[in-house]
Amino acid sequence: MKTPIVLTLLAAAVCFAQPPAATPSFTELKTYLNLSDTQLSSITAANTAARTANRALADQAHTKQQALQTTIANGSTDAAAIGKAVLEIAAIHKQLDAAHTKLREQATSFLSADQKTKLKALEDAEKLRPAIGQAHALELLAPPANATGRPGFGLGQGPGQGPGMNGPGPRRFGNRPE
Repeated sequence: MKTPIVLTLLAAAVCFAQPPAATPSFTELKTYLNLSDTQLSSITAANTAARTANRALADQAHTKQQALQTTIANGSTDAAAIGKAVLEIAAIHKQLDAAHTKLREQATSFLSADQKTKLKALEDAEKLRPAIGQAHALELLAPPANATGRPGFGLGQGPGQGPGMNGPGPRRFGNRPE
C-alpha cells in the first residue's frame, strides 16, 4: 500500500523539480541580421501576441481533430459527418496559416532593407537543407562543428552521443578528428 503512494510522491517531485523551459537567445540571428535589442523585443512581442491570439483557434482545431479520430475509431460510416469535420478542420488550419502569414509580414516590418536582404539569403539557404543533409549522408560534406568545436549536431550530441547513447562508436566511413 505504501509503494504506490511513495511512487506517486516521487513522480510528483520529479515533475515539479524540472527547470523552466529556456528562452531562446537568438544570438546567431541577432548577429547575422545585426538586430538591435529593440527590434528583437518588438519581433518577440509580436510572436507572443500572435501565439496568444491564435491559441483559441489551435485548441479548436485540436478538439475537432480528436473528435474526428474518435468518430473514425468508433467505426462511423457517416461520410457526410466525417467530410464536414475534415472541412471544418481545414478551414481552421487555413485561418491559422493566414495568421502566420500576417505575423511574418508584421515581424519583417521591423527590419531594415539590409536586414531583409540578409533574411532573404537565409530563406534561400533554408531551401538547401535537403541537399545538405544528403551530402552529409554521402560523406561529401563534413558535419558542422558544435559548441565544443567537435564534429556533430550541436551541444555535444553528434552521432552516437545523444540521450541514451553510449558515446561515439566506430565510424563506418573512416576516421574523423574528434
